[in-house]
Amino acid sequence: MRFLLAATVAVALWCDGALAAQQAAAPVSPRQVAAGHLRRAREHGKASCEMLRQHRRQAVDGYYVSCEEAWNAVWTCPESAEVLAQAAEVYADSLAGLFEAARCHGRLTPDGLWIGTATKPVLVPWQPKALPIEPGMIASIEPEGQADDARITRRHVRPGFGLPVVVRVAANRAADPLRQFAPQRQSLAATAVLRFRMPGAENFLQTFAGPVYRDHAAAVLDLANPVEIAAVHIGPAKPHLAADLTAPLLDMLAGMPKTGGIEGFIQPFGRGDTQPRLEILEPHRPGRIPVVFIHGLASDEGTWFDMLNELRAWPVFHRRFEPWVFHYPTGASFLQVSAVLRRELQAAVRAADPQGRDPALGKVVLVGHSMGGLHAKLQVVEPGTALWDAIADVPFAEIRLRPKTRQLVAPGYFFHPLPFVNRVVFIATPHRGSVLAALGVGRLASLTVRQPPEMEAIHAEAVRLNPGAFHPDYERRLPTSVDLLRPSSSILQAVERLRPPCWVTTHAVVGVAHHSLAGGDDCVVPAASAHTAGAVSEITVSASHTRVHHHPQTIAEVQRILIQHLRECGVGPDGVAGAAVP
Repeated sequence: MRFLLAATVAVALWCDGALAAQQAAAPVSPRQVAAGHLRRAREHGKASCEMLRQHRRQAVDGYYVSCEEAWNAVWTCPESAEVLAQAAEVYADSLAGLFEAARCHGRLTPDGLWIGTATKPVLVPWQPKALPIEPGMIASIEPEGQADDARITRRHVRPGFGLPVVVRVAANRAADPLRQFAPQRQSLAATAVLRFRMPGAENFLQTFAGPVYRDHAAAVLDLANPVEIAAVHIGPAKPHLAADLTAPLLDMLAGMPKTGGIEGFIQPFGRGDTQPRLEILEPHRPGRIPVVFIHGLASDEGTWFDMLNELRAWPVFHRRFEPWVFHYPTGASFLQVSAVLRRELQAAVRAADPQGRDPALGKVVLVGHSMGGLHAKLQVVEPGTALWDAIADVPFAEIRLRPKTRQLVAPGYFFHPLPFVNRVVFIATPHRGSVLAALGVGRLASLTVRQPPEMEAIHAEAVRLNPGAFHPDYERRLPTSVDLLRPSSSILQAVERLRPPCWVTTHAVVGVAHHSLAGGDDCVVPAASAHTAGAVSEITVSASHTRVHHHPQTIAEVQRILIQHLRECGVGPDGVAGAAVP
């Protein structure tokens, strides 16, 4: 094999010598020069693939030179679309091989990519471009194509030069005040571009040393944000930057628990993945408005990734907003989960802006689907005693409870609207309940929920110490989220009567899968129940309950609402138009 590799390069050297002799006799066109670069790029790539198969470390250097030759082909013949197409393909394949070989041999570090020999190592540094991270925040670079997921309808890809990759952000960032809100896997879209200087300064060696017969040209490995950066500069050529904007969402979905939604319903507050938590999907950037997505019953945050896939490919969203998601066990006590969300939102905003100087964090938007819309509503209302009165006939101050228990119970019933939330979008939200919750299927679902022992103990203590103080339905057992969705639920009726303050704007999206004399429904929530009193806008979407928030019409409505939000925040139409330029 070594003989074959040596022979391959010897032939290449002979061809280069022959080409040099020919150049002395007659002018050589840029296309011919580019053809030589492409030929050498393919030869080095082929030899490196064989060495990678044999687990030889020289594959790293071979792929590196293959990338350089493909880069030089574009530089020397920038006007040829054919050269660009061929070079882009060879370049992307070689760069993918370079990452694989470097990872196999431990040459990918937080500082960058190491090439060269043990006696003459060369560092190719990372250089994030328009990404919200520093090089030291890179946990890994994933060049492999992420598998499709049924939860995402389509994939946003863009052909061009470079290798689309996923950049996984390091989870343990000691200096980051928001590290506690990072998801299990925080991934960013990037395009890797191994950028070289102008060709012609290489130092060719006279003896063969593996597949590389010259000193390495200096380079930088750019990790470019494909939403912010549209083109690669290769001398006079400016080809479009390749992109896969869906890849990071697929990477995050692959890292999520597969059954978190169902287990979170049946056994709330059980394992770690059924605990409620607020997650910031991207590293926070000052000046961007958080949009918090809250899922519904027997679901999880992955249900939002189809909408997020469309929004994150929209430059206005990318530049002006950032996605946050709330994961919670949907079978748990409804008011308890809302209290956790309220506490998490307050902690996140405080950690992101401890001095209160970022106006964007005072303009938070909540988007809730189904029961998630009810959780969103409880972040922006002042209940007074209405929620407590819905379960008890005795004032809270007169209820006998241990001090510790009282501290645990109170936040679910008594709170103030969050001052930094000023817009809520309700999607298929059952403000007046769902008849399915009252039918046999709803009662059966409610009985399958296993409440956590500590919540059962609090309920038992309250009932035991205060005989006759609570309404019969609450005294009988701790209500589940399904119980709350019954139209007859006293807590649901109390929530429905609450109204947000004047600084909060609300919108409604109503699903109508089929029509009837009663006004239609989405197979779960009647249209009349999804209607929101006081909403400034309301649209109907022809979709079933579980598909309403995936529907293109709903996504377009959310985009319209966010543009309106920017205008009302003082950005104005010109600012939005400017942000829409890719």
